[in-house]
Amino acid sequence: MTTGQLPALTADLHTHTDFSDGRDPLEAVLAAAGAAGLRTVVVADHVRADSVHLPAYTAAVRAARAAAPLRVVCGVEAKILDTAGRIDLPDDLTGVEHVALADHRFPLPDGPAHPEQVRERLATGALTPARARRLLLTATTRAVTRLPAGRTAHLAHLFSVLPKCGLAEADLEAAELAPLARACRARGVAVELNEKWRCPSPRTAAALAAAGVRLAAGSDAHRAADVGDFDWVGRALPTALAEARR
Repeated sequence: MTTGQLPALTADLHTHTDFSDGRDPLEAVLAAAGAAGLRTVVVADHVRADSVHLPAYTAAVRAARAAAPLRVVCGVEAKILDTAGRIDLPDDLTGVEHVALADHRFPLPDGPAHPEQVRERLATGALTPARARRLLLTATTRAVTRLPAGRTAHLAHLFSVLPKCGLAEADLEAAELAPLARACRARGVAVELNEKWRCPSPRTAAALAAAGVRLAAGSDAHRAADVGDFDWVGRALPTALAEARR
């Protein structure tokens, strides 16, 4: 997608079923995607390195897509673990076509930290806001380069962890985003504007789009009724693209 194009919101890159923390079964999610007029839906249930449900999950998606009225992509959502860019993924990704890379915890050099732990480090001065932002950007950039080959990918709810830690996404400068943008371009990794968490901001998204990063839409639906719901995204995405053209 170039910055001169306004996207048709016919793809939802981020949905969940009851295979992980979604409320509704796969069939209901796909039916809702069809009813919403989507042409593509990515099912991206959560996994960890020790997840054992992946074979059953990928088999269910394969079986369900045959009857679905739209393109169904079998994906997983996995968190960034640390500043080395390690990703919490099983070794065997047979059947997985897409990876949604997420900042569920704050990736520090010694591993993922709960946002409250980061708040405590910030409060004591053990970590400064500027260093915290650099660590998150470094971790995310390196994780993009470590994504498994042969699969498409996108960054899910980019920077959603910042406000949870008491940090402001608005403090990120466009120049700080440059390494991440280069990594995304090199790997063809899109950045999702996330309906549930309303991030990244149009300002951040515009900076990434201006640097050649493809933007996409994700509902992060945990209920079938929310699949393809792009109330905020439908306004934020055109705003970001318009800003990127300036």
